[in-house]
Parts: sequence; C-alpha cells; structure tokens
Amino acid sequence: MKKEKTQAGILAIRIIIGIIILVTLGSGYYIFRLFAHVNPKNEQAMKIRQNFKFDWNDRINILLIGGDGRKNINIGTRSDTLILVNLDLKNKNIRYMSIPRDTWVEVPGHSFTKINATINEAYYNDGGVGLTVKTVEKLIKMDVKLYISINFEAFKKVVDTVGGIELNVEKDMYYYDPTDGTIINLKKGMQTLDGDKALQYVRFRNDEQGDFAVDSEGHLYGRVARQVHFVRALARRLSKTRNLLTISQAINSALQYTDTNLDFSELIKLAYQFRDIDVEVNLKAVTFPGYPTMLDGISIVQPEQEKLDALVQTEFREPQT
Repeated sequence: MKKEKTQAGILAIRIIIGIIILVTLGSGYYIFRLFAHVNPKNEQAMKIRQNFKFDWNDRINILLIGGDGRKNINIGTRSDTLILVNLDLKNKNIRYMSIPRDTWVEVPGHSFTKINATINEAYYNDGGVGLTVKTVEKLIKMDVKLYISINFEAFKKVVDTVGGIELNVEKDMYYYDPTDGTIINLKKGMQTLDGDKALQYVRFRNDEQGDFAVDSEGHLYGRVARQVHFVRALARRLSKTRNLLTISQAINSALQYTDTNLDFSELIKLAYQFRDIDVEVNLKAVTFPGYPTMLDGISIVQPEQEKLDALVQTEFREPQT
C-alpha cells in the first residue's frame, strides 16, 4: 500500500522539528552530533536568508513547509501545509500559525492564486521555496528568512520512537483513496496512536468541515484544528521525554527528511534557548483569520487582511513601547 508523500495534513510533521529542537534537548554533545550535517544545501537556501543575522534578543520567523508530491502520480508538487513559527528569543515564547494551503494570495511577480502552488517549479518558472517564502512575507508583511522543509515519513518514525501519542479521537474517521492506496480508519475515543494511526489522524479531512473552517467566535474546525490538537499532545509528550537515546533516535529519523537553511550552530543555540520552556504556557497556536469560499468555481480560503495585520502585530511583533 503506497502512502509516501500523499496529499495530507503535514502541519504536525514540520512542527515536530521545532518542538524537538526547541523543547526537549539539553546536551551540547548530542546536539552537535545530531545536527553537524544540517547546513544550507543549495543556492536558493542561501539566497533566501541573504544578509540575515540573528538578533538573540529579538524575534525570528521560521516557515515550516511540506509538499504533496506523490510517487508515480504526475500532479506536480504543492505545499500541502505551511506553518509560520515565531520565536521570541528574549522571552522564550513560541507562536505558530497554520496558513491553509488554499489561501488566496498575490504572488510576487505574478497574479493571484492558491498559496500551495508557489512551490511548484512546473507551475512557476521561479517557483520553489524562495517564491513560497516571498509570498508569505507579502501576506503577513514581515520578513521570513528561515525555513524548514520536511517529508512526512519522519512523522511516523518520531511518533513510534517516543512510544505513541495518547489522544482523544473525536469521531470515527474513514477514507479510502484508490489512486494511491491511502486508508484512514480510526474509531472514536481515547487511545494511544502509533505513527501510522497518528498520520491518519492529522491527514483526515473528509468531513463537512474539510481542511479549514472557523465559526463566528473564531473557533477552528476541520483538519487544521485536528492537527493543532495533535501538535499540543505531541509537544506535551516530547517535553516529558528526557532520555537522550530516545531523543537521538527521534531526531535522527526526522533529519533524514529535512531541508533547511538554518545551520547546526544556530540550531544548537536555539535548543539551549528554549530547552526549559513550559509547553502549556510558552507554546501557543494562533488561528489564521480567513474563511472558506468559492471563486469562479474554485474552493479557496480568503484571508481577512485587516484581522491578519492586527494578529501579526499583537502575536508576532515586539510590543510597542
């Protein structure tokens, strides 16, 4: 059964890297050994962060990226889920916001389209990580010079390595896709999800809420809401995992599928900066202000730009004095 690189919720996959690095690590030797090979791997990675320097008393943004390319299915690659992670280096707070893949955006140098198309080099001649980052910068009106892109196969391995994640599955979930053999089959109730079941949970979107829905009070529903719920449960589990061997195994699994323009010395320092944070206090999910709608027969998520600007100001920028 083929499940590699399927169209799926990969929010939790990319946030895993941030949580592991920023919450659970405590040994310089192990960090050095694990991250010594993680360096910018291509010219595009270096160009994105050109002239960027860390200010360790400020805030930084990291864009977490995952694609929906699938083997033997010629649909091109699109960014299935994007997460903006804001690290307050001075006060040791983490904010993260999922940007729905169907968000309707103006692409720099191009017209409007869904944000998930910007990473596709077959769709745009300048498509790729660089164009995706530029588009997010234009959307949120902030610099985003760092990124982490990860394949979701790491997700299952990390969950299995830490012994599974206890979670209350809120409903029965079933879906079958004959094109790639994907099967989601979960029963309602409290349970410990292994890597495969956890992946099913964060992927499921075949209900009336679909991928993204927000009510009038700002409550989030759909696949993105489930992923945020899972990220919180995973963060709790990882924050309690202090066994260095377990951490080593989890990170080694994740890094096999990682591309980033952060170098290992930066990762080391970030690890120390955030190693003792309280997940319940210092880790906060921020809901993207937008709503699902139809545009010329296409399903999109329309950003509420004024609300987004205000949210970015209050959650991602240093308070004005």
